[in-house]
Amino acid sequence: MFSSSDGRGRRRVVLALVAVAALALLARLWDLGWRVAHQDEGRVADWTLHYMEVGAWQYRPIIHGPFLPHVNGVVFDLLGPSDFAMRLVVAVVGALLVLTPWLLRDRLSNAEVVATSLFFAGNPLLLYYSRFMRNDLLLAAFMFAAFGLFVRALDTRKARYLYAAAIPFGLAFTTKENALLYPVCWLGALVLVLDGRLVLAGAVDDSRWDVVRSHVRRIARAAWRYKLHVGAALAEAAAVVVMFYAPKPDLYEALSNPALLPGVLRDATLGSWSEFMRLWGSTGMQEHSYIAFLEHDLTVLAVGATALVAFALLGFFYERYVTAEPRSVVEVCFYWGAFSLFGYPAVADISAAWTMINVVVPLAVPAGVGAGLLFSQGRAAVAAGNAPAARAVALAFLVAAAGTGAVAAQTTYVNAQGPDNPLVQYAQPSGEMKPTLSEVREISARNDGVDVMFYGSEFNNPNDLTTTPRLNVTTGSYEGWFERLPLPWYLDRYGANVSSTTRNETLFEHEPPVVVALDSDDDGIEDELTERGYEREVYQGYQYARPLVFYVQENATV
Repeated sequence: MFSSSDGRGRRRVVLALVAVAALALLARLWDLGWRVAHQDEGRVADWTLHYMEVGAWQYRPIIHGPFLPHVNGVVFDLLGPSDFAMRLVVAVVGALLVLTPWLLRDRLSNAEVVATSLFFAGNPLLLYYSRFMRNDLLLAAFMFAAFGLFVRALDTRKARYLYAAAIPFGLAFTTKENALLYPVCWLGALVLVLDGRLVLAGAVDDSRWDVVRSHVRRIARAAWRYKLHVGAALAEAAAVVVMFYAPKPDLYEALSNPALLPGVLRDATLGSWSEFMRLWGSTGMQEHSYIAFLEHDLTVLAVGATALVAFALLGFFYERYVTAEPRSVVEVCFYWGAFSLFGYPAVADISAAWTMINVVVPLAVPAGVGAGLLFSQGRAAVAAGNAPAARAVALAFLVAAAGTGAVAAQTTYVNAQGPDNPLVQYAQPSGEMKPTLSEVREISARNDGVDVMFYGSEFNNPNDLTTTPRLNVTTGSYEGWFERLPLPWYLDRYGANVSSTTRNETLFEHEPPVVVALDSDDDGIEDELTERGYEREVYQGYQYARPLVFYVQENATV
């Protein structure tokens, strides 16, 4: 442990962490609204607009936990709905993650704390998905904060850290359902740490069973001593979960009428669990090739976390096999990351780079240890006047920093939605769609009648011309809504009058200023619309497929 470090050194670490966090926040906020919404972003954001409009919410497992709809509802009220606003909370949490290594200050050296913080700030995968409205970064950040606070409670024997840990632990379960896997990873990691201690005990001829009994007694004594605090902290975390998962406005009505409270609690707990199991508990959600998913995930790590993984391996193997007394926190974080790497290809429903956030976040700790080790070797080389060794260490850091920076710049800013970016999930539209969407907004603000008409069977809703289809808190989306994503998020914000058809006669009868069709479906209308003065723009509806065509009347934006 490193609790004996001088106060001046600790203050320098705090200043370093704050500086890194400020830079991380700047990197995450810069031009945050530039990228067009991913299909998943548009789906959750449009549902959030609907919840705000009707003043009601209930758990829908297909859009995961209630955290983002509830919190972004507040953000939209304050800032207005936009691509920047919908990603703001994730960006801020991603920057705050940079500060969490401070919680491990009694287990890590000053250099290791700062190095872990730098990995959180600059890793390309974490940077990209800190600028993306999904729950994965939130889940990993909340769980790591809870883990750090749990460790802090053990180090200080102060119950306040246990109560503090309950908040991010509870919030993690409001983000995404795979929060259930985190305690499983922690338990498995602790078993492997105990196994390692048994091996060490055997190596020095101690009784392995004495080691087991010693650890069990320590855990039992601590659990008994803090049983009330543990129970209260669990109740605190459960209260956070219930407050988020409880249907609205039912919860608010129950607060004024306690007779309704049992039903609300049942819906928030057993009801939510039943909905979760109905969708995500189905084996059909995991019917895929494990090897193909693992190969994809390894490719993501090779591109988005090369330096971090290399330093993590260095830190773990040094800690596990070289040091006389391996630190359990380093081993736990490495095993936690390894379990996630080999576990998520089995449980994930789709192959996506964001699942590797669950690997990268815990591996940042052994990576920080590896970087700290290399730093200490370099400093020792300088003190000893060993110039070649010092230059070798400096070169290793330079290569790692330059490579990481180049990948982060390319994947997050230069090519954030391109077809050759391995961090991008395939449902991300590519191309410069934002200027066309701005034209649609201007048209919708002053046009009378139908503003946007979707053409083709995939987009069609047979009720569009007679009613205005709406999302429904109870029954879900309407026909054609999912296929149009992420466009409903933009069109609903613009207040656009939207319709659809599969008939050319209907299309030309209404002559809407904007027509949207799939490139594969517009052969029958392209010539006619061009003759009528429409400009044709084509964008990839997905990362590298499903071309989407916008026809905009030339005089409609004048």
